[in-house]
Amino acid sequence: MIVVGDHSAEKYTARIIERLKQLDPELTFWGVGGPMMQAQGMELLYNSADFAVIGVFETLNQLQFFLNMFKSLQEEIQKRKPAAILLVDFGGFNRRFATRIRKVDKQTPIYYFISPQVWASRPWRINELQRAVTKMLTTFPFEESLYLSKNLPARFVGHPLTTILPQPEDLEDRQTFFKRIGIQADHELIAIMPGSRRQEIKSFMPVLLQAIKDLCKQRPNLSFVISNATAKTAPLIQEGLNKGLTPAEKEALMGKRLFVLEAVENYVLMKNSDLVWAKSGTTTLEVTLYGRPMIIFYRGNWLTYFLVLLLKTIKHVGLPNLLAGKLLVPELIQLDCRAELLVRYSLDFLDVPALRKEIEKELLSLRQELGSGDFVENCAQELLAVAGKSPGQGDI
Repeated sequence: MIVVGDHSAEKYTARIIERLKQLDPELTFWGVGGPMMQAQGMELLYNSADFAVIGVFETLNQLQFFLNMFKSLQEEIQKRKPAAILLVDFGGFNRRFATRIRKVDKQTPIYYFISPQVWASRPWRINELQRAVTKMLTTFPFEESLYLSKNLPARFVGHPLTTILPQPEDLEDRQTFFKRIGIQADHELIAIMPGSRRQEIKSFMPVLLQAIKDLCKQRPNLSFVISNATAKTAPLIQEGLNKGLTPAEKEALMGKRLFVLEAVENYVLMKNSDLVWAKSGTTTLEVTLYGRPMIIFYRGNWLTYFLVLLLKTIKHVGLPNLLAGKLLVPELIQLDCRAELLVRYSLDFLDVPALRKEIEKELLSLRQELGSGDFVENCAQELLAVAGKSPGQGDI
């Protein structure tokens, strides 16, 4: 039984399911996930693409839905008796879910892949995990040590991005990419990664579009590409474009200096960009591994933001800055998430090529902080081992 709550985690979990099926074709999978997991043969009781939310107070708006899902999944566990339970990321739900299951089920192994960031805020959460989770499968080496110090079994399995990202040399070169998309060969390129969640897109698009329009006036040889993270974000981005651009602006920009691409283009887009505007989250690590200078942005519910300020134990929120231990790339969070600041920092990067080169060098050096290891193989072997300890059971 598997519970995954967001798009990034779904990509990784689908690969684990695929490998488990190769190792043991008799295994079956059910629970919560997305279409990529379903394509690997998992039975979806709930599709995570239908309820992706952000923040504490946004979650409250769907509280009844989550309570119903909570109850339904518990009933399914009691009925189906899975050989093991795999919880992936989705900390607000999965941490509580593990605690609830463990109160009524002392035997079923509960494995947790992609740890809640207990080292960043609310460190007391580790105590809940220690009581409920059989083993943590961590994606950062330092997380393994943290959990082991708290007497919670843990294994660093490798960070997914170190194995799944295409190598730069295997991706389309800049000249070919620009020609295929329709970007003028002498243009600089800013890639924009606004996230995969409905609230994020609606919140960010007005700010991003204003910054695009302002920069277009100041730099005639500059183009932009907005990435669609999933099929469900496409209409939201289109809606934002329709609201944020006048007919004349759309005529002047779309297909000439402003383009929208599907997520399948993300890596070649990152590789060939001069600068990336990235929503805070996993995408910033992907950009880091390609060594692209970036501006991290985020703006959410104000009550959620104030709660984060009260509870966080780290200075920076951007993953590259956390790994570097300093403010390596700008973070435009909440009040700072404004068009004028996006413009200012973008011009700083574009006007000073030496700065971009230095940031690129430092970002590429951070790869070693992610360690090494094949997360797919390591997770599959861990889960296969515990599933094999339950004779006669094939559901996981």
